[in-house]
Amino acid sequence: MIRTPLGLRLLPNTSVREQIQEAARLGARGVVIDAVGDLGPDRLTETGRRELRHLLRSIEVALIAMHLPTRRSFDTTDQLDDRLRRAARAFTLAYELGTRLVLARVGAVPDESDAPRREAFLHALTELGRRADHLGVRLAIETGTEPGSALRPILDALESEGLAASIDPASLLQRRIDPVATTRDLGPWVAHAYASDASTARPQLLSADPRGLGATAGGLDWEEYLGALEEIDYRDFLTIWPDPTRPAGPQFTAMAGRLNRL
Repeated sequence: MIRTPLGLRLLPNTSVREQIQEAARLGARGVVIDAVGDLGPDRLTETGRRELRHLLRSIEVALIAMHLPTRRSFDTTDQLDDRLRRAARAFTLAYELGTRLVLARVGAVPDESDAPRREAFLHALTELGRRADHLGVRLAIETGTEPGSALRPILDALESEGLAASIDPASLLQRRIDPVATTRDLGPWVAHAYASDASTARPQLLSADPRGLGATAGGLDWEEYLGALEEIDYRDFLTIWPDPTRPAGPQFTAMAGRLNRL
């Protein structure tokens, strides 16, 4: 079975330094941080960046990735230049903090019948990939809006070294998309993966039937999911994304125990 280090996605608008120290105490080997608030590219000073790098090194916790919050999809050219510049600032911040990966939701892939939106989407992805690669990082598109079979042809066609994919099983299950098939379909494009299912999903992801595919115990066949990651030779972090309404520590410990049993 696959063996990968476990990471913890930290909560925004809460002391990141305290959360990093707690993550280390819990046994997390890395963290994912949101580029918002005091950690936004325009607010985190050079001194703050040095202090954060020093903290991570001193307790031997890796920065797995920065998460770039996006309020709008990239299927329109409206204010696109501003959004691209914001993304580029996040790419620079991630590189300076020591990670080569930025996670973001870019919106659903427009259907081929909607040529203007699809053209705008592909143009935006091309620019995001180009800028990410130029600044020394990769933008990992977070899954959830469509199956891997729909996203894979886009990534293959663009052939950008600055683009990748991040697997979010909870988000996929909420939309009744098979995380195992998506993992296999995206294959070599997968640069990040979450350890999450309906039992660890954030409240905003839950639906009336969170099991989605009708599977038992949270909707995700963990052996199949981990097996799919092994098939595609994924050896990077599995990041636990806790429910923000409950303490992160017990959630991380419970998920780590489940994975260890597997």
